Amino acid sequence: MNSNQQISDYIFFYPDVMDVKTCEWIINRYDTTAKWQQSTFSNNYGNTGTSQVAMEEYWIRSQAPYYKDIKESFEYCVNDYTSVYDKIKSKDYTDFRINRYGEGGFMKQHIDGIHHSHGQKQGYPHLTSLIFLNDDYEGGDFVLCGDKYIEKIQGSAIVFPSNFMYPHEVKEVTDGKRFSVMTWIL
Repeated sequence: MNSNQQISDYIFFYPDVMDVKTCEWIINRYDTTAKWQQSTFSNNYGNTGTSQVAMEEYWIRSQAPYYKDIKESFEYCVNDYTSVYDKIKSKDYTDFRINRYGEGGFMKQHIDGIHHSHGQKQGYPHLTSLIFLNDDYEGGDFVLCGDKYIEKIQGSAIVFPSNFMYPHEVKEVTDGKRFSVMTWIL
């Protein structure tokens, strides 16, 4: 980072990366048919648990319904991001995790300094990307770096570095269900 750059210069927001109809189809498909699992966290000491997160997750792998739509949306964002910051070489994406937060759901502040994700591909991620599938809920704000609230827009996406300078969290959902889909770029 040169002296004129801010941490926020490395956070890219895309307000309309996925159309509303596709977002709704994804939610309707997976909300009712996915085999949701309680999400857990793990730390550097090998401990895992649920005190840091109250969310359900489901992993969308290739050949799954809407995988291609999701991948194209992520690729659009990541390709744009890496055209600006061309030292980042995107080699692979993890499978896509759809997140479902019910009322009371949250994810405490953390960083994405992982080595492997739930038995998937291994390697440290360069970037994190999320697509916000809905905006018809209360609370559930996505907050980066302690004070940057990301606007809640259905079909929008965000890309940011997966390192210690970008702690992020999801505030408690107070009404409705919050859906997003994410990937790490290796």
